[in-house]
Amino acid sequence: MVEIRSFDGDAKEASLFLNGVWQRTYGAKMGLTLWDERFFDWLLFSNPLADRDYMLGAYSKNKLVGVFFAEPAKIQLGQRQVDGTYGSWATVAPESRGQGIAVKMSDEMLSRHRERGAALTLACVSDGTLGQAFWGRRSHARYLNGLSLWLYTFDSRKAIRWSLSATERAFLTLTQPFQRRRFEGARTDGIRAYQPKDLPQCMTLVQKMMSPVNLGYAYTTERLAHQLQYRQVPRTFVLERDGVIQGMVNYYTLQMTARGLLTSGLVDLIAFKEGLPLSEQRRLLWVAMQDMVAQGADCAAILHSPCTPASLMLRSGWLPFPGGARVTCLLSSPDVELPASPRVFMHLR
Repeated sequence: MVEIRSFDGDAKEASLFLNGVWQRTYGAKMGLTLWDERFFDWLLFSNPLADRDYMLGAYSKNKLVGVFFAEPAKIQLGQRQVDGTYGSWATVAPESRGQGIAVKMSDEMLSRHRERGAALTLACVSDGTLGQAFWGRRSHARYLNGLSLWLYTFDSRKAIRWSLSATERAFLTLTQPFQRRRFEGARTDGIRAYQPKDLPQCMTLVQKMMSPVNLGYAYTTERLAHQLQYRQVPRTFVLERDGVIQGMVNYYTLQMTARGLLTSGLVDLIAFKEGLPLSEQRRLLWVAMQDMVAQGADCAAILHSPCTPASLMLRSGWLPFPGGARVTCLLSSPDVELPASPRVFMHLR
């Protein structure tokens, strides 16, 4: 008998379980993100807004055999913000599949959303995974936009050796001449690490950044504070001029495994004051990229979104890259109406 209840482990157990199951399931087929203990501690276990209500564990005789995690969040839905979650990491151990555990976790998550008045879960589901087929069969799931990336490789040769995909290796090989390291010469004057006193101005920048979005992750001031600074996990840089924050870039690093390990700098937020010249926007991004290299990053990525100007990314040396995943919404009620033409902002999780 499998019991679905709130996950009673910690960040380390979550990391060990997820990475172990995903490695056994997909390790020989695709590159995998290593969701390490520090990441889960930041995003879920020490997040002041997260709790165990949306962190589910499936237990068989008190042994963990499945998890489904979601973070409580405000979700931009059309012209309003609603209570919802950002969910991911739905996982069942290989030896426990075929018992309906994923369905039970999905039903329990849906029930908890309804009890708490949460409208939907926003997620991304990778192509070629068990999750893609599973959510396609669930009546409350909706697949929306495909996801693609902006990519910069600091060490193209290492990335080529690392990849299990012939298509990826061909792309990285062909684009290698375009990844010139012009960012290394960027001036750092006026650019510094984020400080807590910057929060109100950074919140204003994020609100402006979100203006084109009609479906996506929406920040409160409290959530943004945790996003921008926590135990050196996220790293945030601001451009300040005469006491005014002109722009910010927020990223963190994670390792990925395929043929060895690859460290990626994942940009979650990039926002600028209206009227800031493109050259200054690029300089701030380039300084953040300098820091990524100093932190050991071999590449960097950010999701395509209406919040990320293509002109900035192209002129900064970044290249468009297929994401291999889809935006997915899990609706707590059939009355929830999604935008007819979604302009989505979310994170790469």
